Amino acid sequence: MTTTHTPSRACYLRGCRNTACTEADRRYTKRLRVEHDRGHYRTTDAAQARHHIERLMAAGWTQRQIAAASRVEAASVHQIYTTQKRTAKWRAAAILAIPVGPPPTDPRRVDATGSRRRLQALRVIEHRRRDLAAALRMTEDRVKHITGGTTARVHADEAAAIARLYRRLSTIPGPCKQTAGIARNKGWHGPLAWDDIDDPNCQPEKAAPFRTAPKFQRDPDRKAEIAHLDSLGESVASIAKQLGNSEKYVRDQLTTIRRKRAARTSLREAA
Repeated sequence: MTTTHTPSRACYLRGCRNTACTEADRRYTKRLRVEHDRGHYRTTDAAQARHHIERLMAAGWTQRQIAAASRVEAASVHQIYTTQKRTAKWRAAAILAIPVGPPPTDPRRVDATGSRRRLQALRVIEHRRRDLAAALRMTEDRVKHITGGTTARVHADEAAAIARLYRRLSTIPGPCKQTAGIARNKGWHGPLAWDDIDDPNCQPEKAAPFRTAPKFQRDPDRKAEIAHLDSLGESVASIAKQLGNSEKYVRDQLTTIRRKRAARTSLREAA
């Protein structure tokens, strides 16, 4: 079976050695050589295109968006932006034809506010960045950029994955208390601070951070009950059994209670 196709140099460059494709490549090479002999080149200085790419990126465009708008390969846009000194005239013209202004909206990307707040909230409740990255199948740098606010928009799939992880972990403390301290020092807020975590206009409810009470004073009401039962003559074992605490806990509380009671008695007697 014979397969027919349109002869072209592009087909030749892809490996086809059909006579017609070989002849198309030969004609192209000959024409290009004649143009060069006459001082005519199909490339131009890339400086102007590079400057235009820089202006577009300053306006919020990504190199991928520039490539899509100009129909120039993304790799070529990157090379022009970084190191390439000359480029094809058609590539330069296509890039220069893009008006400088806000980039086009990508329907596949959404506002990163909700994703950023969710990741910050998980950090506040002690979840480590590397654990979140592993669960989301992202790099730690990507999670860092979203959490820190470097990224203004995220892919819709990323936002959905972060929302699913947040629903699963927002009521479960993580393993690292140091992570929570770092997060609070950065001014981040936990899950309970938000009425609508996706609303950019929503403000967090600010409350004093939770601090554990000093040792042996984790429940002031229980301490008062221990003092009351002690004044009734109950033994340490009896108080511990009634309150559901260990005898050591009750004994330590009674030491503090009796010391303060003795100090108050001394003050009254001195007065």
